[in-house]
Amino acid sequence: MATTSNLLAEDVEETNPKRVIFETDMCTDVDDVGALAVLHALADNGEVEILAVSYNEAHPSGAGTICAINTWYNRGDTPIGIYKGNLADPDESSYLDGIAANFPHDLPTVPTPSSLELYLQVLSEQPDNSVTIISVGFLNNLYDLLKTNSDLVAQKVTELVVMAMVVDDPYNTVRHDLIDKSEYVIHNWPTRLVISQHGESVHTGARLEETSAENPVREAYYRRFNGQYRGRSSWDQIAVLYGVRGLSDYFTETTDGKGRLSNGYAWEMKPGFRSYLEVQLSDSEFVRIIENLMIKPPRR
Repeated sequence: MATTSNLLAEDVEETNPKRVIFETDMCTDVDDVGALAVLHALADNGEVEILAVSYNEAHPSGAGTICAINTWYNRGDTPIGIYKGNLADPDESSYLDGIAANFPHDLPTVPTPSSLELYLQVLSEQPDNSVTIISVGFLNNLYDLLKTNSDLVAQKVTELVVMAMVVDDPYNTVRHDLIDKSEYVIHNWPTRLVISQHGESVHTGARLEETSAENPVREAYYRRFNGQYRGRSSWDQIAVLYGVRGLSDYFTETTDGKGRLSNGYAWEMKPGFRSYLEVQLSDSEFVRIIENLMIKPPRR
């Protein structure tokens, strides 16, 4: 009998796909691109319905690149929202301009709405307790959502998956002077919040060289590494695997102890409310699973 991890590289048809909103800071690093590729491959398997993609960086080519990737996977009409607030010290990117300029896409809404508008609309249309949000970037959009309508979050969202370190996270919760907003989200999020922190030693992406030159995911990794095909840490892909597939045989969930931000704010883990993941598979197993999904051609 095949294990769950063995099945992951194959088509797995599901009759009750997870409903997911993907929250990304796709810009400097490229694991966000790989994570979106994994999400689309899982959608092609029938395991997930991608409700929307929300962008929490400020790069002007972010939405176009997200749309180009969605278009490659035949989901160019997936709603996209962008952060429209002020972001301290916005980041540059080695690949976003090139993808947005050179790969076909047609933004589903022009002008692109704010992520707050997107969340309010998309969540209002979903059944109660049905939506998983996978956040692999900053928490500024989720802060805006909570401040605007926390009751809608409590009604519609069953789980928030946050890619960050459990203790003194050095990037996703602090970059762009957003630590106070990160604290607000972690403290006030009304449903399950699960931290995913593994991935630094899981290097994926080199096998994208095997894929079509028309693949924007391939091009993003190629540009990120200055004309080479190399592996990159897979924090965001692992968060997506959990967000769609749950614990499976990949993870266990730790529900005791504390998390802490670098400003000193700490929170208690609590079953069914706050927790973090520990991995059960080896790095090489995660590499195989993730890369098989990342290089999987779109379903035509």
